[in-house]
Amino acid sequence: MNTLRSLFVMVALAASPVVSACYVEPAYPIEAEGWDPQYYDGYLVYYDDVGRPFYYLNGAVVWIPMTSPFYARFHDYWVGHPGAYRAWHARYGARYRTYRVGPGIHGSYHRR
Repeated sequence: MNTLRSLFVMVALAASPVVSACYVEPAYPIEAEGWDPQYYDGYLVYYDDVGRPFYYLNGAVVWIPMTSPFYARFHDYWVGHPGAYRAWHARYGARYRTYRVGPGIHGSYHRR
């Protein structure tokens, strides 16, 4: 019986790197947790606790101005999905602070 158990443990340990190597985190922000990432001038949009949109530029927070024609769209999307955003941000948000799609993408929803 111990031989069978040892064989099972060896097979499980040998297979574990293969199983864990099958999943690779995408380099770009993904739609998950019911949240579809949004972009402002190519920068991934984040939100504070009351839904004010901002993005990161060289590690600094840059607030999207309320005068922007896209502000209301961003804020309204957050208002409709605050729980989804919080779940997405808790799981994925921090790793994409330096991600940028490219300039000129304003107020967009982006899917890969």
